[in-house]
Amino acid sequence: MTSSHRLFQRLLRPYQGLPRTVYVQLLASLLNNAGGMAKLFLPLYLHDRYAIDFRWVGFMVSAYGLGALAGSYLGGALTDRYPAVRLAQLFMGLSALSMLALALPLPLWLFLPILMISGFSDGAFRPVNQRLVLEPCEEGRRPLAQGMLRIAVNLGVALSGISGGLIASHGYQWVYASNGLASLAGTLWMIIAYRNSPLAMPRQQRREESGNGSPWSDPVFLSLMAGLLVTIAIFDQMYSTVGMFLRDHYHLSPQWLGYLFSINGLMVVFFQVPVSRRIMRWGLGRCAMAGVLFNGLGYLWLLAGQGAVFAVLMTVTITLGELLISPSFSQLVMMRSEHRLRGRYLGLYSAVWAGRTIYSPALGGYVYGSWGGRALWWGCAAATLLAAFLQYAPARRIVRPEPAVVQS
Repeated sequence: MTSSHRLFQRLLRPYQGLPRTVYVQLLASLLNNAGGMAKLFLPLYLHDRYAIDFRWVGFMVSAYGLGALAGSYLGGALTDRYPAVRLAQLFMGLSALSMLALALPLPLWLFLPILMISGFSDGAFRPVNQRLVLEPCEEGRRPLAQGMLRIAVNLGVALSGISGGLIASHGYQWVYASNGLASLAGTLWMIIAYRNSPLAMPRQQRREESGNGSPWSDPVFLSLMAGLLVTIAIFDQMYSTVGMFLRDHYHLSPQWLGYLFSINGLMVVFFQVPVSRRIMRWGLGRCAMAGVLFNGLGYLWLLAGQGAVFAVLMTVTITLGELLISPSFSQLVMMRSEHRLRGRYLGLYSAVWAGRTIYSPALGGYVYGSWGGRALWWGCAAATLLAAFLQYAPARRIVRPEPAVVQS
């Protein structure tokens, strides 16, 4: 065996040994996200094809967000009653068909409901996909599986970023067609991969005899999600208000925003799996807390000085938080949903993430426009402390559950 072959095997070893369905879903996620650039072109598409004023485009785009929010919870909830594999195939197939339909010259009254269906199917696929990736794994391996899922999603987005701009130069409708074809390829892959497979019917969780199986009657979980709501509202400022701040205060060109997202993407690709493998060793509660603090306090770098170096320091710090948050919180959700209605837990968790696109940009933009960037970043720091407070106790309760009281 050559040294290069041994090196290749050593690099590949951390990614091996997971259940087969994990790898099936990783490729499906990669294909689904490889065409995901279509959503970024939606405002331009609506403006150019339907002559909608930019002042109203945002309201039109919210139809997709509302569909994704509803789909995220319902998609997860349905896995408590129906086979998750069949639902994954159904939702990705519906996503493919709706995207192909959006490429057609539709009247606006028909475009919007199909756009909402597209958002619903995309949102519904995520918790189903997560359940198929995480549930078959041993508890200690779930953060690794979640990390690999994030890498597959980011690689798909990177591929769509490269191809989307080239395809859009020939017409925005071709971006939607390519998105639909990529999702269709993912659907066909799942149909072939799960054909006659014993993994096609994963274990379905049942309600506990106590009846406390719903996340809506679980105050510990709801408190954890409240902290996450605040955390991801802060995280989303990277995608909305940071660009304006860099332009107005640092006088940086728009290319710098692209450089920062490149740093973010490369860190996720190269460091997510090594971090995820060590989450349980470092301590799940500590990693969740560190992720929340890095995520929100990282914006304070923008107030420490002037220039691109502080923007880079901000991006690195926030990405460190992102690397910790995703595997930590997904593991907390899986642990809390054991012997409960897991699909509803994952659905609510996905809905929290999906819902950020509705309120985060509006909230951050209002603060920025009313009081300026300094107030926004100090506000993010204060909100981070609130998020840490909200999630500390429930995370500790999940990691160290109270022993059951034995009745004599």
